[in-house]
Amino acid sequence: MEKMIEELKKLDGISKKTAEKIIFDLIINKEKISSLEEIIKKIKETYSECEKCFFFKENNICSFCENKNRNEKIICVVSTKLDALKILDSNYNGMIHVLNGEINLNKNIGPEKLKMSELFVRINKGIELLLALNLTFEGEVTSNYIANKAKGISEKISRIARGIPLGGVIDYIDQETLNDAIINRKKM
Repeated sequence: MEKMIEELKKLDGISKKTAEKIIFDLIINKEKISSLEEIIKKIKETYSECEKCFFFKENNICSFCENKNRNEKIICVVSTKLDALKILDSNYNGMIHVLNGEINLNKNIGPEKLKMSELFVRINKGIELLLALNLTFEGEVTSNYIANKAKGISEKISRIARGIPLGGVIDYIDQETLNDAIINRKKM
């Protein structure tokens, strides 16, 4: 059982306690095993990683790269495939590039361990880079690295706006977020 728990813990977001719960649930409710097997089989047969943008391909089709209605002049750079999925569900109509992480020197993750060189192959003077990386220390380091390296290659480099989220209450907003919201205000 310990070996099964260790294997499940290798999945992102699964703790030891969650792995134990999953195993016990499958032991007690064996009928759930077949549906789980079907899901795993479908993932294995249907999904792969796009070689160009590093998002998912479903049945060998990338929702970004294979969609001719998308604006090829703008590339939104994100950290993870989940971030890319959020962008796909938004009203953004350009291309995507998934870095598969962010620069984190504490974890020995430098630019060479990310999909950086693949990004720079895709950009030129006619491409706008939209940096949609996390507003964390690592996200800022990664954004600054890309912006500095892309200067002179990309005509326009932009960053997603920061500020108060929809439904946010000013009383609960930290000072830095409030300052960003004021600086990034837009005309009504």
